[in-house]
Amino acid sequence: MKVSNKEFGYQIRELRQQKGFSISQTALQAGVSQPYLSQVENARRSIPKPSTLEKIAHGLRVDKSVIFQMAGIVDNIPNELPISSTPSTVSIPIYGRISAGYPEGAKEDIEGNVKIDDELIERYGKDNLIGLRVNGESMNKVVPNGAVAILAKVDTCEITNGDICGVIIDGDAATLKHVYQYPDRIRFEPDSWLKEEFKPFEYSKEDIDNGQPPVQIIGKLVQQTSKF
Repeated sequence: MKVSNKEFGYQIRELRQQKGFSISQTALQAGVSQPYLSQVENARRSIPKPSTLEKIAHGLRVDKSVIFQMAGIVDNIPNELPISSTPSTVSIPIYGRISAGYPEGAKEDIEGNVKIDDELIERYGKDNLIGLRVNGESMNKVVPNGAVAILAKVDTCEITNGDICGVIIDGDAATLKHVYQYPDRIRFEPDSWLKEEFKPFEYSKEDIDNGQPPVQIIGKLVQQTSKF
């Protein structure tokens, strides 16, 4: 089945929006550049090769067969049942509000529940996922104010430089930031349209090792939901 660039891009954008992902977050999770993914969605690029389609599937947290079908590729679809489109019935509590501005502290009152994709449950386990409400604009290019951030606890996932993580600073402060860990320091970077208001900040490894301030990475962002 021949699929046009425009039709494919439209389907990718629709799926991303249904998932509640920003284009920045999807590109980050897929390991492709944001401009490239934007060009695909807007039909300014040809349909990607299978290896890139697999990356996009990973970024959108779906089986690769879903994206292959959108691209009109049938030979590479595995001979197995597709992942069910039935919404997951597994929920986790949403804890308070996590600041996406400068660290302010997380209120650990449960304000509701959020349904989790089956794939995340299978990959990390329900007890290793944390739901936290975002309150702030310093990550608004990727995670909008009011969204629910789903974090996988650090002992269940690999964290690489540039990942978005939930971080506790000084024991009671919570924030979402891109995290970069170097031999001599750790750096936290915002990702906001308000560039003048939110600046990167960092601490030396020596200070952190001495607890000045204590820094705890509590989990990596693996999914977000639209605000509700």
